[in-house]
Amino acid sequence: MKTLAFATLAAFALFGITPAMAADNIPAGRIYASVNEADMAAIISAEGHVIDEMHPFENPSVRGKTTDGLVFVLIGTACDVGTIKGCQGIMMQVRYDSDDTVTTEGTNASNLNEAALSAWWDKEGKTVGFTRYVILDDGVTFMNLRKNLSAMLDIVDNAQGYVFPE
Repeated sequence: MKTLAFATLAAFALFGITPAMAADNIPAGRIYASVNEADMAAIISAEGHVIDEMHPFENPSVRGKTTDGLVFVLIGTACDVGTIKGCQGIMMQVRYDSDDTVTTEGTNASNLNEAALSAWWDKEGKTVGFTRYVILDDGVTFMNLRKNLSAMLDIVDNAQGYVFPE
């Protein structure tokens, strides 16, 4: 999969096409029942964000960065299951280092008040995360995938306020 992502980016470069330009050519109504790293990069680019790294995790994945510097990741799940090639789910995540202010109560409050994201705390790994999970079974439009990424990024500030009290 890493080779595929590199080949896709190399092809973009060879033909003078950036991932953002490629994303511009994807019809908003195109249906995805599965995605690969190039598709996830196109989602990030279409929303005006920068591709920070291809394949930062073992699973197919792409790390992006907003113009404000917020780093996030799209991670493919349920990949190459049965006869379906690609990933049938996407975990959209923002992760932070945890500190002494993080509590189970704050994480639970985030989940109750910002239910569109799942807040989680890995106490031993010293990581706090916010995940929006998108299931692609039977197909989702490209615009829907973009809207899910946008929603996660719009909500994460409020959600982290519960986890990291000031």
